[in-house]
Amino acid sequence: MKLPLLFVILGASVGTASAFQPAPKKALTRKAKQVTIPDTRNDRAAVTKADMVAIRSPFWHAFDRPKTDEAKIDYVADRDYTVALTLIAVGIWLTMFPPSDSLFIDMLGGAFHLWFGSFIGYQTMRTRVVFNKDTFELKTVTNKVLGLQRDKGLKPKEYQNYVLGTNNEWRYDTFVNWDFFPCVQLPILVYFKETQTPKEMQIKGSIGPHQMDRRDNGQMHWFPAFANARQLRDQFEAHGCAKIGPVNGERPF
Repeated sequence: MKLPLLFVILGASVGTASAFQPAPKKALTRKAKQVTIPDTRNDRAAVTKADMVAIRSPFWHAFDRPKTDEAKIDYVADRDYTVALTLIAVGIWLTMFPPSDSLFIDMLGGAFHLWFGSFIGYQTMRTRVVFNKDTFELKTVTNKVLGLQRDKGLKPKEYQNYVLGTNNEWRYDTFVNWDFFPCVQLPILVYFKETQTPKEMQIKGSIGPHQMDRRDNGQMHWFPAFANARQLRDQFEAHGCAKIGPVNGERPF
């Protein structure tokens, strides 16, 4: 009787222990979500210029210029006081905030900048750059009182070119070169070269003991950038004025 009872007790204890065992874990599987990456290798042409303009800086066009192919007749370029005001501002800075230890040099430099800026400002008020049908000309306003008011009329300059003693008018087909210095974006001087001036008179300008241009191919001219450089550039091109190389400050395309 004792042996069968022992088997009964052992069987009960085994069944009771199996009741406390954790249930077998089920394999956790998650269906992977398929992600499709579009192939854009053949869609590059779909990106248009308008799309690129939309994502680039809003200041991109700060130095752009509108294309002008029209050669305007009797066109007067707008005046530009940038050079004059810059010189005057430098003069005021030198006199009010001397940067060096020599007050005399600072005052002298300030006085020079104030005088030169005032001179350029005066020329800006009275001189106009005019593009005629066949010629490029510098004229003087007829206003009795110079200022910022609208021009009442224009007349040829009273005085001839102070270097050569010739008229301040040059034919487009005699141009050899033209440019802006230091660059068209920030012009200080406008430069052009022509062959209209008789060769025997060119010794007073381009060639001679103080050579500025060793190429003996015309007469150089410089004048302050008291007119809108963008308009000058467009009209020089539109009237077919000869040009050597790209304009300063612009890459060749």
